[in-house]
Amino acid sequence: MKIKKLNENRIQIVFNDSYLKENNIDVHTFMSNSIESQTLFLNLLDKAEDEIGFITDNYKLNIESIALTNGTFIITITRFQKEDLNSTHVQVKRKEISDFINTQLYKFNTFDDFCNFENFIAISAPNLICKISSSNAIYKYNNSFFLILNNIEQAYKKLIYSSISEFATSVNNSDLILNKIKEFGVLVNADLIHND
Repeated sequence: MKIKKLNENRIQIVFNDSYLKENNIDVHTFMSNSIESQTLFLNLLDKAEDEIGFITDNYKLNIESIALTNGTFIITITRFQKEDLNSTHVQVKRKEISDFINTQLYKFNTFDDFCNFENFIAISAPNLICKISSSNAIYKYNNSFFLILNNIEQAYKKLIYSSISEFATSVNNSDLILNKIKEFGVLVNADLIHND
């Protein structure tokens, strides 16, 4: 975990999912704004005060949180001038996945990694598993497996975004790379995945 002072009233805290594990919090609990994630956030504020003197008492705060596909979290905290306690509010904003573009490309090192991801989704969101298997495609290319996700419904984007990084890495999804995988890769029959 790193705490960086951007200016007198703004800091940035960067940590990865291993920091969450050290604090007995999984990614889904942290992203759901649970009691555990709130406690972790307050601990981060305490560390910022101890390490760099960033005091937040009696300040209005603006909090921006970004989760990257590699498991890194970036939290930017901006404090505003001291105000009367009666009018002070803490405003928490999470960056929505609305900028999660329509087509995403993920690389799985092995087919087992893809199956493990699919099993995780089957448990977490049973209705989504059919959409991953039928409306999207997985290709084998250069001994790796590439999942092309198309038009995932907004309701499922957070689950996908927060969990797939445990099993795969995000790949630049330029038209050139997508077309190369589709042309030279081998389409894997999704029906095989569900046969016992």
